[in-house]
Amino acid sequence: MFPYTPNETIPVWALGLIVVAFPVVVIIAVGLGIRRSPYDVHNGILGLLVSVLLTTIFTQVIKVTVGKHRPDFLSRCLPAFNGNYLTADKPLHLWTHDVCTQTDHEILKDGYRAFPSGHASTSFAGLFYISLWLGGKMHVFDRRGYSLKGVILIVPILTAMLIAISRVQDYRHAAIDVTWGSIIGIVFATFAYHQYYPALTSRKSQIPHPPRDFSYLVKDSRGEAREAGHLELVTGIRRNDSFVDESRTEPNQLHDLEAQRHIESQN
Repeated sequence: MFPYTPNETIPVWALGLIVVAFPVVVIIAVGLGIRRSPYDVHNGILGLLVSVLLTTIFTQVIKVTVGKHRPDFLSRCLPAFNGNYLTADKPLHLWTHDVCTQTDHEILKDGYRAFPSGHASTSFAGLFYISLWLGGKMHVFDRRGYSLKGVILIVPILTAMLIAISRVQDYRHAAIDVTWGSIIGIVFATFAYHQYYPALTSRKSQIPHPPRDFSYLVKDSRGEAREAGHLELVTGIRRNDSFVDESRTEPNQLHDLEAQRHIESQN
């Protein structure tokens, strides 16, 4: 029987600081201090929140649905193994939670939430995401062989692994619980990152995706120049990087472009 310890190695408040606050500070420091792009900071934080929130919701739904016992469940339950439950004709038997003498129902209820590990999934959701984000900024796959890039990227991942391992040491989870929790966090972190940034192998991996639709910005030559300048000021994306320069487009080509946009809007 594993002991129940109220004090965790990584409490929830510390997990929040490590998984959310630390990545936010890194994103702001790099996005404003080095890249000087508020739009990059905006996308980076959005991706982080999407990763952590989706992971948290998914993990909690599975926890409640599966109801797997934690390793320290018997210490939480404090079962009354007396004459009312152990008899000669039934020396071994399966019982409901009625056998427990635990008076704190929250402690007992939390004992049914072992799979998957919330600490493991959340830690990888935040820290694996920031590793991807930093990898995009440093062009980790540019084939130039800087070992310092790998060291920087492995630190958040190693931290997430240590958080997951601490849950086994605290008798809160079995190895299978933290393994699947880690996988869930990695999957959602990867999904969230690619919603806002290109792949790490891209030559523009440091640049966030532009907003989904800019067709409403194309009005006339005077209005377009004003809107395009505002776009570059807000997002840090130049007009000729993401748009067709209509000032240099032939009349027939411009007509075809407008026709194509009309067809796309109808679809």
